[in-house]
Formats: sequence, C-alpha cells, structure tokens
Amino acid sequence: MVFKCKLRKNNMIFSTSNRFAYWVLPLVVGAVLVFMNYSGVYVLTQIVSPDINREFGLLEHLQLLLIAVALVYTVKAIPKKEFWLEKLGYIMMALFFVFLFLEELDYGLHYIEYFSNKPPTESAEIRNFHNQGDNNYYLRQASYVVMVLFFAVLPLIGGKTKNTFIKHFCANRYLVSTFAVYLFVGQLSRWLPRLGMPNNQSLWGNH
Repeated sequence: MVFKCKLRKNNMIFSTSNRFAYWVLPLVVGAVLVFMNYSGVYVLTQIVSPDINREFGLLEHLQLLLIAVALVYTVKAIPKKEFWLEKLGYIMMALFFVFLFLEELDYGLHYIEYFSNKPPTESAEIRNFHNQGDNNYYLRQASYVVMVLFFAVLPLIGGKTKNTFIKHFCANRYLVSTFAVYLFVGQLSRWLPRLGMPNNQSLWGNH
C-alpha cells in the first residue's frame, strides 16, 4: 500500500513536470513573445525584434539557444551509443545542428559589423543558404513533413507498435502537445494583425 502511494505520487510529479515542460512553458513563452511583438509598445517590440536588425532581438537569440541545447545533448549522446550506425547518426545530427546554428546566426556577420563599428543594419546581401532563391520555401515545406512525422505521428504510435526499429524513433507522447502549441502560437501571430494589432515591421512576414 505504501509502495502504491509512493508510485502514484511519483507519477503525479512526473506528469506535472511533463505538462510544464512540454506545453505550459512553450505556450506561455510563445504567447508572451507574440503579444509583445504586436503590442505596439516600442520597448516591447524592440526587445523581441529591434528595428535596426531582428537578429539582435530576443526571439532570434532564444532560437539560437534552443539549437545550441540540442547540439549539446546530441554531442553528449555520441559516446554513449555502442552501435556504430547509431553513433554515426548522432554525429551527422550534431553536424546538422552546427550548420543550422551558423545559418540562423548568419555566420556572425552582423556581430562582426557591430563590433567593427559598421552600421548593424540588415544587409540586402544574402548571408546564408536558406535565404537564397526558393530554398526557404522548400526547406519550410520539408520541415512541416518532418515535424508532423516525428512530433505527431510517431509519438502517438510509439505505444502501439511492437517494431523495435520504429519505436527507436518514437518520442514521448507529450511532444504532441508541444506540436499543438507550436501550431496555435503560429496562428496567434497571424490572427493578431488581422484584428488590428500593430505590426512590428522588423518581423514582417515572419511568424
């Protein structure tokens, strides 16, 4: 009886921490950033994405932080993997996160301009791969497919399939709630300007 009570208590703590990590925190942070961006309050919009260059804003730096955290966890996982193919997969994933980090950082060119006393304005020059031609469109479409597969489909079937290979790619089912938050916050950023909320021009077209 004591064991059952402890088990229930641990499950409740686990469930509470999961709710906070997987959907409460992302929802609060995402919604706050969206309302700050469309608030029309100059100080708040400049925190999210300053007029001089959105790369210096909180939104872009939080994005870089998430990529950096993913990179650290991926690198830490490499020596723990025994099967060579799995180890190679994590190495490739780590290299992808390095590339993604540098792409989103624009390879640090705006920081170089800032510290060399050049005007840190957003240059018309293409600074990265994903903004060249139609690359951004195709990469976005591919990311939608990957997100639906890994953040919605696989977590939901993870507990139902007996295939160990498929289960290897099935994340925690709580990740589905994170994906739902992502969809909601994305739509919220589209609804607010339609309702007459003022746009932050430095993030125009970016949701």
